[in-house]
Amino acid sequence: MFAPGYPVLSAFTVRTGFDLCLGALDLPAQSEILMTALTIPEMVNIAKHHGLVPIPLDIEGRTMAPAISTIESAITERTRAILVAHLFGTRMPMGPVIALAKKRGLLVIEDSAQAFTGPDYTGHPETDVAMFSFGSIKTMTALGGALLRVKDAELLRKMRLLQRMHPAQTRKEFAGTVLTHAILKLFTLPLLFGMFYRGCKLFDADFEGVIAKMRGLDEEDWLKEIQKQCSYPLLALLADRLRTFDAARLKQRVSVGEEFRKSLPEEISYPGNGAEFHSYWVFPILVEARERFMDELHRRGFDGTAAGSALAVIAPPAGRENREPAKTQEVFRKLVYLPVYPKVPPRERARLSKEIAEIFKDSLHLRVTDARGVYSAVARAVETPRSIEDLRSALMRARRAGVPICMMGTGHNLGGHAFVNGAMVLDMRHYNRALSLDKERKCITAESGITWDRIQEAVNPAGLALKAMQSDNIFTLGGSLAANAHGRDTRFPTLVESVIGFRMLLADGSVKRVSRSENPELFRNAIGGYGLFGIMLDVDLELVDDCVYEQSSTIIPLQALIDYFEREVRANSLTELFLARPSISSERFLGDTIVTVWRRTDRVRKGLFRLDHERNVARDRFLFGLSRRYKWGKTLRWHAEKFMARDTSQKTIVSRNNAMRPPVSSLKMLEHDSVNDADVIQEFFVPIPQFMTFMDGLRQIVKDDRTNVLGVTLRYVKASRETALSYAPTEDTFAVILYFNELRSKEGRARGDALIHQLNRLALNCKGTFYLTYARDLDAESLRQAYPGIERFFQMKHAIDPENRFTSRFFEIHGKRKLAAKAASGR
Repeated sequence: MFAPGYPVLSAFTVRTGFDLCLGALDLPAQSEILMTALTIPEMVNIAKHHGLVPIPLDIEGRTMAPAISTIESAITERTRAILVAHLFGTRMPMGPVIALAKKRGLLVIEDSAQAFTGPDYTGHPETDVAMFSFGSIKTMTALGGALLRVKDAELLRKMRLLQRMHPAQTRKEFAGTVLTHAILKLFTLPLLFGMFYRGCKLFDADFEGVIAKMRGLDEEDWLKEIQKQCSYPLLALLADRLRTFDAARLKQRVSVGEEFRKSLPEEISYPGNGAEFHSYWVFPILVEARERFMDELHRRGFDGTAAGSALAVIAPPAGRENREPAKTQEVFRKLVYLPVYPKVPPRERARLSKEIAEIFKDSLHLRVTDARGVYSAVARAVETPRSIEDLRSALMRARRAGVPICMMGTGHNLGGHAFVNGAMVLDMRHYNRALSLDKERKCITAESGITWDRIQEAVNPAGLALKAMQSDNIFTLGGSLAANAHGRDTRFPTLVESVIGFRMLLADGSVKRVSRSENPELFRNAIGGYGLFGIMLDVDLELVDDCVYEQSSTIIPLQALIDYFEREVRANSLTELFLARPSISSERFLGDTIVTVWRRTDRVRKGLFRLDHERNVARDRFLFGLSRRYKWGKTLRWHAEKFMARDTSQKTIVSRNNAMRPPVSSLKMLEHDSVNDADVIQEFFVPIPQFMTFMDGLRQIVKDDRTNVLGVTLRYVKASRETALSYAPTEDTFAVILYFNELRSKEGRARGDALIHQLNRLALNCKGTFYLTYARDLDAESLRQAYPGIERFFQMKHAIDPENRFTSRFFEIHGKRKLAAKAASGR
């Protein structure tokens, strides 16, 4: 049935067969085996397990195979074997490889796991071992199993002896494989797939990780999993599939692949487009920003994935860095598998092609927009690094291509700090591990893409809490530090106060340790430096003991706030957290104010320290929506907030972690998706003696403008010069956060810009500043007046990053112009 006239071995998987082959060969330790650079990691691990050194063979994207010259240049006196993998249904011409191997006395192994096309090809006649897979996603699936055609009878005998030592797969295990396969097949249907994808999003599950786990691609004890013999049901199914192999179905698959290839826009490339033979086992394409591209496909109900076959790129060993497979890395970075096969109805394949064309036409996967829709740009690439190696690789690619880099967390800055057309955008949200927690020293080390929510989840079981934290926990650590955000704690309002130190990857590829004592100038410029100095890697944060607060609210006139703050907050050592919200109702607009404070207490109750989660989101969003549309909605919302404030006047007790973790994120209230209008945030820092002057001016300006005000929040920020761009450098301030709605039209945006300009001038006239994180289209004079150290800041940035590799819209407008002007003046 399979390779008549040749010795054949049935194995549990191709990996099992490869393990048996190397075990039987018993090659000398540290022998080199040349391997196609794109393969599954277990193949590399198996080679290393047998004491061999895998050497990657870089592949050409057009053929998905290494050039003969690449193979020849990789051979050394220690080379013993060549493993060629036929990828994605392509087939590399083996004649030249066999000729080279004979000339150099090398063993040739064909990995045809992805290239079975029936009895017409069972490996080159001179190949020493040809391996074919029949796993769950292969051409002729038997839900497992592999066949190896072995040229040498003695080698086959030794492999069989080793195989007899393996336990057999049980019938129960095989039944589990059948069930998993059935479930996966269901999810290839666009309707069910769309539901599955939305379910993963709803429960915040890693979609790619779930797919990989269901397909069994994340086994940790990989050696134990592969060292098995086939069960009888598996062998029986494999034999039946061989007897009934349908060449017509394969021909249909090739026809479908060819038809779909021709339907794609010319700018879309797919690997193997120049291969001599292609059976379209899978249909991958190459796209920038593949995660975002897959999200676009998923929203349209299509199974676009990067986890289809668990491939990885082989890294060269130490001393053989010249074998770095750069072309393979570029292919792998862009790889997305599409659901293109006969069982997908023709109308769905046509729709898929049309959707892909639309995504590319509008560059939807490359368009980055801030959360409020103020600024957007079309990136050259959007990278989603998960490790320092990924970050280094992205940086090196940007340097080679002469491309600037922008950093992005959750995208909530509104000052154009994350986006520039044609830049490489680093989406840091997957670089998000908590690395270590030191209970004795009360500190945590975490990667910069982690959210405050996840940091709290890491420290809470140890009875610890963050020393300083942004008031919403949905942001990334790196994004918050780039803006030096502030929170509710009156003792440690700004985040810089909790930072012990961090490591930073600079534009030249070096990594520096940064703290108040080590590279102190970089410390004070990078925190609050909006990502312009480098990539913040991991951060050491100071923690404090979790404690218990009595939370209470009261309603007072706004003009009484300063006296209340001095008496009940500053003068009371037990009061640690503070927040105030003036009325937006027309009855008492910016008059009556709900003030909430959190005071230390010894009271405790069961379950107090369990982390709380959002509550009453639907209710609050409903009220917020009414206040966005109607004047009476603002009044209704204000009365509801007053009622809820009086409900907490009985001094509810809450842990510090939960007090810093709001029951409803204020920013989530602003997740308003409309083509007609958008919600906007602006923030101003006003010295306390000038606070009422500012608030009176704010009230008059928004009334005259008829601004659709959605809310005002007040917090306290103490004076500090610890960062270069401090927003409260000389006096203690109240932070005034203004939320309003504006029309998305050109006129609406211009009106919003004019309003913001007025408010910026008001803040400056009150000896205050505005928050650069949210600032829009600043004039140079206002920027210099608010931040007199801005020129020195830009000079420091240029000294650290002379090529201006790290940039933003804000820097392109303000920083580069200043640096150019200085250079022109000769100063």
